[in-house]
Amino acid sequence: MKENFYQIAIKNGQLPNLLLRDALLPEILGNDNQILYWAGKALARKFPLLNFADIPTFFAQAGWGDLLLYKANKNRKIYQLSGANVKTRLEENKEAEFLLEAGFLSESIQTIEGYITETEISEVNLKKHVVTLSVQSDHSEILDFELDSQLNFLELIPEHNIASSELKTTGTATVENE
Repeated sequence: MKENFYQIAIKNGQLPNLLLRDALLPEILGNDNQILYWAGKALARKFPLLNFADIPTFFAQAGWGDLLLYKANKNRKIYQLSGANVKTRLEENKEAEFLLEAGFLSESIQTIEGYITETEISEVNLKKHVVTLSVQSDHSEILDFELDSQLNFLELIPEHNIASSELKTTGTATVENE
């Protein structure tokens, strides 16, 4: 972590988020940062999303950045996470973790599609300030939705507490047939 952590965070209006994510959590977790992935999955179960369009909106509202579906086929989706929040985190700490976001994305897609799903961070581009997340679904592992019939899906309030220019839709993805 850079010595000018405070200056970077305050200049970009992200001190509360960065204090928790990149100062406090690493102190508490030490080298066991994989728990952030499972914490992200737990958050997605607490705040289940109804459809794919809600995922980028939630990411923006949570202050995690702009999420864009870059490429998709039957079993795999590639997302890119970027924006001011990601840029600030990577400028402050070149080894910033995005496991919380990966876990949330994984569980959200798993809930929406109904298949066992995992997400990995496939690339962190420090120059472009873009994190690439690869989502893999196993269509042979169908979830039992009877267990999830009690889900109360989160009703997002579009553009709430964020500028409309910060909201990104999933855009146009390249869809490949398998």
